[in-house]
Amino acid sequence: MRFTSLFLLIGFYSYAQDIEVVGDKNRDLSKYKTYRFGESEIITPKDERQVDGVTLKKMVKAAISEELQEKGMQQVDSADEGDLVVSFVVGSLERSDLEQLGPLGMTPGSSSQTWSRDFRLGSLIIDLNDRSNNLIWRVNATTTTNTADAQRMIDQVVSAGFKKFSLKPKKVKKK
Repeated sequence: MRFTSLFLLIGFYSYAQDIEVVGDKNRDLSKYKTYRFGESEIITPKDERQVDGVTLKKMVKAAISEELQEKGMQQVDSADEGDLVVSFVVGSLERSDLEQLGPLGMTPGSSSQTWSRDFRLGSLIIDLNDRSNNLIWRVNATTTTNTADAQRMIDQVVSAGFKKFSLKPKKVKKK
């Protein structure tokens, strides 16, 4: 399974949150009734993890399962079953911004001020593929933060990412 490198923010109060959802709007999703989990990957270096890997994977799987079950899907465990295969990549990275602000009211000729901030940059990518490995739905979220509440951030991203995922048959417009 191909994974794109991503980083998940492990935090609650976010400065920026960008969630992109990709899905075939013409595809009838009502035929999908079951799902199973496939591969998952944590790409945060072990010495930078705020949450251990097993716990983080459980958090992501629980959030995804809750959303899909609310949509009427049922989880199966067998690799031979499941209309959809759910995979994800999650991770985070320590980042710093540094910017020259200029004199900011200082007397002419004095040196400029420097501003900096430390934060975590992360992403969560969730793929739903059919049995033929065709992409059905992708949630690609990138976020920044200063605090650590991984569960809440994961829940927000997953909820927003699956907001328009509907298993109801599409209504055909009559002409």
